[in-house]
Amino acid sequence: MTLTVTATARTRTNLALHHLFAACRFTSSLRQVEEEHRGQPFGEFWEEILHNALAVAALTVASIESLANEMYFEGAILANSLNAAATGELSELVDRETILRKYAIALAFRANKGLDLGASPVQNADALIKLRNAVVHFRPEWSDEDNKHKKLSKILQHKFAPSSFLSNEGLFPRAWASGEFAGWALRTVVAFVDHFYGELGDPSPLDPFRPRLSELSRDVL
Repeated sequence: MTLTVTATARTRTNLALHHLFAACRFTSSLRQVEEEHRGQPFGEFWEEILHNALAVAALTVASIESLANEMYFEGAILANSLNAAATGELSELVDRETILRKYAIALAFRANKGLDLGASPVQNADALIKLRNAVVHFRPEWSDEDNKHKKLSKILQHKFAPSSFLSNEGLFPRAWASGEFAGWALRTVVAFVDHFYGELGDPSPLDPFRPRLSELSRDVL
């Protein structure tokens, strides 16, 4: 008699860190193009700057959002606050919430704290999310209208320097695309994640990867 035993293993993939790694690569590329054309007038090369900047905007916010989704999927963030059934139900409800609300709810259940919307790391994360949303769901406007483009420009003002190639324009919809923006976006993600886990009293999940982040971003981080 032959007994055959088969085993199957469940696997899953997390992308939050890879989104951030990719954003570091695009930041490095963007800054290199800027350096190669420093001092030159606006030209066709700026298209490559914009494309890299769009990738950084999308990927940095994707990193924050993916980390929140992974946090609820794993369940560990709420394990000491709720039973397994309640954790599952809450995770489904939270899935419909905005990115920052996902973090706020986790912080409330886990640490009995509110997410301080006035804290610099949270304000910067909110501004980055608004920028990502604006480019992903872009709506054109006339340049002389005092509408959403100018409002977003005011939100982003003083957070990073505008593109040296478009220094006479408002930050949005074009002048935000710069190496200064990309560096700010990367630092915003790291500062927000560190802030959130600091409020929880847990080590930041980015701690083991800081040398890699520095390498990929060419010392921006």
